[in-house]
Amino acid sequence: MVNEFRLDPESLSFTLITNRSEGCKACKGKGNDIASAPFMRGRVKVYEIKDDVQPSKYELSGEFFKSSLADGYEEVIVDSDNHENKSKTFTVEEIEQLLSILEDRINSLDKYKLGQNMMITRTQEEHGYFDLLLLPIPRKETKGCFECESLKNASNREIYSTENFLVYVPFAPRSDFEIVVAPKRHIGFGQCDPMLLFDLAGVVKKLSGIHEKEATWAISQNAGGHFKLKFLGGKANPYDLLEIKIATINPDLLAKEIRETKKL
Repeated sequence: MVNEFRLDPESLSFTLITNRSEGCKACKGKGNDIASAPFMRGRVKVYEIKDDVQPSKYELSGEFFKSSLADGYEEVIVDSDNHENKSKTFTVEEIEQLLSILEDRINSLDKYKLGQNMMITRTQEEHGYFDLLLLPIPRKETKGCFECESLKNASNREIYSTENFLVYVPFAPRSDFEIVVAPKRHIGFGQCDPMLLFDLAGVVKKLSGIHEKEATWAISQNAGGHFKLKFLGGKANPYDLLEIKIATINPDLLAKEIRETKKL
């Protein structure tokens, strides 16, 4: 089965039909890095996640049924050769260096036009790596910039502020523990200068100590080009954060199987 995005014509949400296997992506890619950069006493290594995606075989009539021709692009940026995660012990300087590497990856991939729907996640336990996802499916657009409006209306949900960033709890969080770190000016993640990244690293360092259990960092960007970093309690799948459902059984093949093997 190949990977394929399908748009639900009723809810206007996307589903990824996939046969991707579970397990540590960093361990699976070991030894096949496509890029690297110095970090601490070793190197950060980049592994490409390859999944062949083809157009849908099924010709559907009408305008309702749409599927994408491609699954976008995914890679993992790994900062540890061993199955361990030391992110809670990172210094502000080390976090800034990792953020800079992520920014470089985003900018280096931009020329390939792989998709503007970006999500970068990192779970604080398990293997130390960032999962970078670029998708061709459209981002949800709002009237004006949603993040700029959220910053204006954080009110009593504001937690902390620096010269460049505001830290707040969103008005309608999607989980019990969700904190947003957003730049006060309208800027994309790929346009951050070293001073801005260092300020962001300092905020991330502060936040990394307030949740004892597993937590996830998630960097995304809205349709207007304003980025934010979310700090979430527990593990978080990048597809879930993009509100994309996952199905591991192809619906067309399921129907065929039921027709051929079940007596109804």
